[in-house]
Amino acid sequence: MPDTVAKGRYKRDHDAADPDRTLAEVMAGQVQDPTAAFGAYDPTVANKQNGLVLTVTGVYGTVLSPVTARDELVKVLDKRDEGPNVLVGPRVITPSGSKEPLQCRVAERKMPASDDTSMEASCTWADASTVVKVAKAMGPVDSADVDLDAFASVVGAIREEVRVA
Repeated sequence: MPDTVAKGRYKRDHDAADPDRTLAEVMAGQVQDPTAAFGAYDPTVANKQNGLVLTVTGVYGTVLSPVTARDELVKVLDKRDEGPNVLVGPRVITPSGSKEPLQCRVAERKMPASDDTSMEASCTWADASTVVKVAKAMGPVDSADVDLDAFASVVGAIREEVRVA
């Protein structure tokens, strides 16, 4: 994973967890020779107003069917996260300047080991070599106030930075 994403607006937290190797195993039916990837990114000083941690989770290899693989990644990650409550979407959004759509949504997630919840905006995509979910943790916010189009624009930039050719 690169040291920065979104044109330098987020910097990688090198103390974050390693990729979940079981993700590659679970996605093996959709991706040949899968390798899991994960990065957690904090906003840079100039970007602090944009909030909390952004994560990039995915698998790369030879993707057999991008749409099916994308849907499977979402199912696997949702199951791992104990089924978030989707409040907005999923919506298909093609960021400005791109010809490739993203599938984006806003969800409420239960925090592990507590009854607290948090909001998360996320976009997923898959192509011939990469299947990825980019998620941004959010503070207390009404789901209707989340600008998924703006987030998709950020994810579009990240896609170009993390894509495996």
